[in-house]
Amino acid sequence: MAALDRIQRRILNAAADDYEDLEQIYRSISLTFSSHNYRPSDPNAFYWREAEDAVPLSEIIEGIRVLVESGLLSVRLPESRTYAPTSQDVSYLWRGWFRITEKGRIALEANRGEQG
Repeated sequence: MAALDRIQRRILNAAADDYEDLEQIYRSISLTFSSHNYRPSDPNAFYWREAEDAVPLSEIIEGIRVLVESGLLSVRLPESRTYAPTSQDVSYLWRGWFRITEKGRIALEANRGEQG
């Protein structure tokens, strides 16, 4: 795979520690915690807001698809341990849980400091 773009790097970073689903990846890339009016005693006294450098969901989904097809992300479905995606079934993009592979870690490390 060629150099990773900014979105691909952010996706790999989001899935670097544990399996993450699309919603968790989206939140970590496109939302930021706002502590405005935060009160520890009130769990509803904070909210998520769109980050300055938010990424559209469609671009995150495409980034995940490319990373999976390149072997940089692995996929696990809720009902099974691993999943081998096919071009006919892209439902894994919203049903799957994603985690960086060793190949993905190497690519991410090689692309540290890249801009894009």
